[in-house]
Amino acid sequence: MAKGGPKFADLLPRIVSAVVLLTVAGLGLWLGGVVLAILLSIFGAVMMWEYFRLIIRLKQPVAMGCTVLSSSLLALSLILEHRLVTDNDGVLAVSPMAVAVMAFAMIVTAIPVRKSRLESIFGAMIPLATFLFFYLHQSVPLVMWVVVAVVISTDVSGYFFGKLIGGPKFWPSLSPNKTWSGTASGWVMAALIAVGLSLYASDPVPTMIVGVVFLVAVAFAAQMADIAESALKRRAGVKDSSNLLPGHGGALDRFDGMLGAFTIAGLAFVFAGYAVIS
Repeated sequence: MAKGGPKFADLLPRIVSAVVLLTVAGLGLWLGGVVLAILLSIFGAVMMWEYFRLIIRLKQPVAMGCTVLSSSLLALSLILEHRLVTDNDGVLAVSPMAVAVMAFAMIVTAIPVRKSRLESIFGAMIPLATFLFFYLHQSVPLVMWVVVAVVISTDVSGYFFGKLIGGPKFWPSLSPNKTWSGTASGWVMAALIAVGLSLYASDPVPTMIVGVVFLVAVAFAAQMADIAESALKRRAGVKDSSNLLPGHGGALDRFDGMLGAFTIAGLAFVFAGYAVIS
């Protein structure tokens, strides 16, 4: 056996952790509403804690205070979005009050950063993407599921094809483990999902073109968020954002791709909603 161990030595703990996460997430998505809002707030709080404590290296009392404040604002924004948006507002409607509260959560998350613009943007994405995930679940749940499928397939294909094929690194200065083969495989998977879904559309060719562009952009956003988190961890001198999830590291290690994907997908549908409603 090679000194570093088999290529897929971490596969079993990754699978077990993923099953547990999917079970908890599936229950929250099935129940929806306030239950999902609370569950997302807890996930958001864990990611914010890892961000404050390990990524930007705040002292523990300060990190705890920032986490409590930002996650409380996030929870309030999700509950407001659930309570204030009605069927009469339109399918893609969003509550301005909920958005305002969520914006405060983004500000609280970004304020402690002193030097790095990347740290500020990445931190602000945590409440933003969490809010947009909830927004899509309420407005167009099919899109939410498709985005989740794209992120998972991008991550899984990148993991397997990156290890099996290897080859040139995609961005070695920021993420030394990412290869072009793994990255491109994620784009292919996103495109295949778009093609498959377009077969059920009444006008398949235009739907396929729009779907491929949209989902490849979502996959790329997920990969860029993953690379950004890798770069921030390297700056902080840590391998994982925490040891919460065996085989995956911390919550940020597991959901960094979701942050990028739902930021892009959610904002696209928010702006589409404003265009339709107005």
